[in-house]
Amino acid sequence: MRSVNRMLALMIVFSLLTFILYLSEGQYVFSLVILSFMLVLISGFQEFGNTAYTFRIAHLYVGSILFSIAAGYIFLTFVFSIVNIFIEEEIYKVSPGDFMLLITGVYSIINVIYLRKVALKADKSKLFNDNKTCCH
Repeated sequence: MRSVNRMLALMIVFSLLTFILYLSEGQYVFSLVILSFMLVLISGFQEFGNTAYTFRIAHLYVGSILFSIAAGYIFLTFVFSIVNIFIEEEIYKVSPGDFMLLITGVYSIINVIYLRKVALKADKSKLFNDNKTCCH
């Protein structure tokens, strides 16, 4: 549980830095998008009770997917802007907010892969234990 809390806290810190950078650059609409993604992560800390651990995993998983999509958008914008060389226009310049979002996106992908392995392993062991007790 501590590792999920640490991952969730680190994602909130990364998303807060990304939000502040976009806000300082004057990209208000995209900073609101980042803020809404950050609120998904923050709401994971508000879960209490017996199911709090699984809800935190769910909030971290969904928030990580959202940040991965946003980082993928920035990455693809940059990659497809390389075509602008052929039509003699400028390539998309990555801003500090974009760079921080790309870092957050890479960390988000790591989170998604880790959480899928942990969740699938827990589901398989639970399924195996349920079948073992009910069928024999």
